[in-house]
Amino acid sequence: MDSDSDRKVRESLQSDRSIFRGPFRALRHRFFRWFWFGQCISLTGSWMQVVAQRWLVYELTGSEALLGIVNSLNTLPVALLAPFSGAVADRFEKRRILMGAQITAASIATLLWLLTSTKLISVWHIMLLALGLGVVRAFDVPTRQSFWVELVGREDLMSAITLNSAVVNLSRILGPSIAGIVIAKVGTATCFLINAVSFLPPFFVLLLMPPTLVSSRQSEPLLASLREGASYLLTNKVVLKLLLLIGAWSLFGGQFDVLLPVFADKVFGVREKGYGFLVASIGLGAVLGAIAAASLEVKRKRGLQVMLGSAIAVSGLVATSLVKSFPLALISLALVGFGMVMQNATTNTLVQILSPDELRGRVMGVYSFVLVGIAPLGSLFYGFLGQHLGAPNALVLGAVCFAVAASILLLPDKAIRQLK
Repeated sequence: MDSDSDRKVRESLQSDRSIFRGPFRALRHRFFRWFWFGQCISLTGSWMQVVAQRWLVYELTGSEALLGIVNSLNTLPVALLAPFSGAVADRFEKRRILMGAQITAASIATLLWLLTSTKLISVWHIMLLALGLGVVRAFDVPTRQSFWVELVGREDLMSAITLNSAVVNLSRILGPSIAGIVIAKVGTATCFLINAVSFLPPFFVLLLMPPTLVSSRQSEPLLASLREGASYLLTNKVVLKLLLLIGAWSLFGGQFDVLLPVFADKVFGVREKGYGFLVASIGLGAVLGAIAAASLEVKRKRGLQVMLGSAIAVSGLVATSLVKSFPLALISLALVGFGMVMQNATTNTLVQILSPDELRGRVMGVYSFVLVGIAPLGSLFYGFLGQHLGAPNALVLGAVCFAVAASILLLPDKAIRQLK
């Protein structure tokens, strides 16, 4: 339960409640609103870096397998550190953890800019810096995920999560689209510089936030804290199955976009600009999926939303593997984005609502592990299959594997289907 002091802090940060309603009601919380707008800028820069980094690797090596390896290095530290970083998020001031993450990520982007602009860059530099950024993400993701409820409370949590998904995926539209043009006109280095500067707005918003918005520190030993979180998950089968579903998506579905440079080059022949639009179409679908999830949330049928989102994402993956037309691929990838966010945002909300306040950081650490930490295996999965079977066949196999896993986890469990 929220303490009286926490509730008073949030109430003092709310502006005119009549302005923000329905799916947008979390924006009535002033610091959430400021941070949300700051993220619009920062995440656009981050997606520019993702596109530029993947294109640079493909340009330097021409290897589908190395695309998968570099992408996996960007997420491997999350797999190794997520349980520990979740406990850290429960024990220390989340605002300061996030500020440190912004500064470190900006420094890595600056190094990429310097190495690329001076033409000293090699694939080994990219791999090392991708690993470093992965360490940053290991602490950033669980802290950020468990931060929302402290800014907006349980009542507006679904709105905050879907708005966050919307801005993540709005940036997925803007960032790749801008990056494709920038790469074609002036090269990849400029994308890294823009990303470095983009971290400043959210950093200054965090700097202005009062420390009273963060959770209190825990005094128990770290290992005992980790054991408590593990014990909770082992005894709560619904939360455990939801986390396993996210893990299955991360392994078999979520990393399909590592092969989009191959689709852009070999399947559709649209090169850099077309690649940016392929990524952007996923973002457009995801923004629509976030709005749909927030709108349907009032009907309180979240378990069914998870199933619906999973089915739409699988359909989009299969369609993408079959189409030969670039415009049709944009539509099918938008379907993937729509279903992916409907599933992920709803699952995220359910996991947070079902988790006790004092354990939320640790639970979201596990959530980060299954969402991001398993992604290296997913990247290797798609990179290997793309190299040996071709990119379209890799998407079909991934979609089938996820569909089987989701059916096993969701269909027999009445408790999940009835979640509200």
